[in-house]
Amino acid sequence: MRVSQRLDYTVRGLVALAAEPAGTPVVAGELADRLGLPRRFLEQQFTAIAKRGILICHRGASGGCALARSAEEVTVGDIVRAIQGQVLDVPNVTGVASSEMWAALARELSAVADGITLADLARRQAEIDQDLSPMYFI
Repeated sequence: MRVSQRLDYTVRGLVALAAEPAGTPVVAGELADRLGLPRRFLEQQFTAIAKRGILICHRGASGGCALARSAEEVTVGDIVRAIQGQVLDVPNVTGVASSEMWAALARELSAVADGITLADLARRQAEIDQDLSPMYFI
């Protein structure tokens, strides 16, 4: 299995957006710059997932993107399905042991992805950022 760069960048952008105060619109290009991601790429992904109801995006001088639901309500599974359709795309063949195994794996992976929220990831990212921030002693 491979996580696409498209999916990874989108999740990273949404985690950063989840760290912002609720309902605060953030310009996708500025968020991309802050994260070191390609501006146009993140803008395109945010537009795509806005169509799936995860974000609300507005154009213009006071525009930007904000989560359509609270970060506690948006799961990694929601994001993965919005980007690629299924958490794990598996062959669906009746009476084949390997097909049954792939389907079971897909169910397990979906359950894990549905149990992780953007709020969980934003909290963990804040911990990581704090651990990586320089300490100054006087």
